[in-house]
Amino acid sequence: MSVDDIEDASLVAVFEMVMPLLLSSVQTVDIGDDLLGRDIGRTTTSSADLQNILSKNGDEPNLEVAFYLCNVVSSKCPNEPTVDEYRGATLRKMKRTDLAYQSYQNAMAKSKRQYLDCKEGTDQNVSECIVLMNKFINASILVAASGREAGIDFDEQLAYLVEAESLILCIKLSSDVDELIREAFRDQLVDLYNNMGIVEKKRGRTVEARQFFRRAVELNPKDGHALVQLASTEDNSNEDDILSNVKELDPGYVSALFDGYSSRFETELVDVLQYKGHILVYEAIQLQVKVASSLRRIVDLGCGTGLLGELVANEMPWVEVYGVDLSQRMADISRERKTVNGTSIYKTVYNGDAGAYLSTFDKQSVDCIGASDVFIYIGEISTVLEESFKCLVNGGILAFTVENLDTLGGTSRQPQS
Repeated sequence: MSVDDIEDASLVAVFEMVMPLLLSSVQTVDIGDDLLGRDIGRTTTSSADLQNILSKNGDEPNLEVAFYLCNVVSSKCPNEPTVDEYRGATLRKMKRTDLAYQSYQNAMAKSKRQYLDCKEGTDQNVSECIVLMNKFINASILVAASGREAGIDFDEQLAYLVEAESLILCIKLSSDVDELIREAFRDQLVDLYNNMGIVEKKRGRTVEARQFFRRAVELNPKDGHALVQLASTEDNSNEDDILSNVKELDPGYVSALFDGYSSRFETELVDVLQYKGHILVYEAIQLQVKVASSLRRIVDLGCGTGLLGELVANEMPWVEVYGVDLSQRMADISRERKTVNGTSIYKTVYNGDAGAYLSTFDKQSVDCIGASDVFIYIGEISTVLEESFKCLVNGGILAFTVENLDTLGGTSRQPQS
C-alpha cells in the first residue's frame, strides 16, 4: 500500500498525534536551504509508518524527520491547513522565520476557505463549522506571531488578527446563531485581544495595548495573561478598577502556562537565567531549623519539576517530602524525579490547588512548608496561609520567596521564613 492509498483522515490523524511529540523533543537549530529541499530517503507506506519513523528516531529526534513528514502528508492532503501549521512550527524551530510566516499564511487561507465552504454548504454541520472556525482563529494568531518574529510590519500583523475578530463578531451578532455557539467563541476573542495587545505593546503603543488587554478582561475577568499585561504596563489614567478587584489568576491559565513550560523549565530558568528561588528557600529552612534531624515532614508548594524537593531529599534523606503543583505535567515530572541514590524524591505529588492540598493534612502534622515563587501565582494567599498554620507543628517553618524589584536588583527575590 502506498501513501496515495491511505485514507486522508487517517493519515492526518496520525500526523497530528506524531508531530507534537516530535517537535517537543527537538532543540531549535539553524537549518540551511540544503535540508529544506532534500528527500531523506524514507518511504512512508501507511499511517503506521509515521509512528515508526518517530519511534526509530526517539532517542535523537530531529527536525529533518519533522520537515519530511510535513512534506509527505502535504503531498497527500494539499488542502489540509493542519499540515501547514506544523510545517510552520518546524520552520520556526529551524529559525527560518520567513518561511514559517508563509506556511502559517497558507494555513490561515486554507482554514478560512474550509470554514466558509462549511458555513455556506447545503448540508451544514454546525459542530464541524465550529472546529474549522477555531482552526482559522488559531492560524491567524500564529501568522501574527510568526510575522513578528520575521520582522513583518506591525500593521500587517494586526490586520490578520482583526480579520479573525471580524469573523467572530459576525457570528456573535447573528440572530440565527445559538447562544452556546456565541459563548464558545468568547475564549477565542480573548486570545485575539491578548495578541492584539502584544502587537501594540511591541511597537510601543502602550495606551492601545491596554485597551485590548482590558477588552480581554471584560470578556474573562480572570484571564491571567491580560491581567499580567495590564499590571506590567504603565497607566497614567489611574483607571485600575479592573486590577483592584482581582483576587487570583485563573487556575486554568496558570496550569496551562506551566504545562507548556515544563519541558524546558530547568534548561531556561536554571541554566540560562540562573534561577535560584529553590536554593533561597532551602537556605532559609536551614537557617531557621535548630536541629535538622527534627524535621520529619516537609510540604513543597508549587513543587514544579522538583528542584526544592531534590535539595531536601539529597541532604536530608530521612525527611518525607510531599509535593503539590497546579500543572499536571510539572507534577508528573516531580513524581519521576530521583535522588542521587535512585530513590523517589517525593512521597506523593498532588496535582491541584495548594490550599486544598494543605487542608488534607492533620493539624500540627507538618514540620516545614516551602514555597519557591508560588504566591505570585496564587494571588489572594489568605486561604493558603490559614491552612499552613493549621497543619504546621508549634514552631514549624513556612519558608517562601517573593519578588522585590525595588531592593534586589538582578535577582528580584527575597527569601522569607
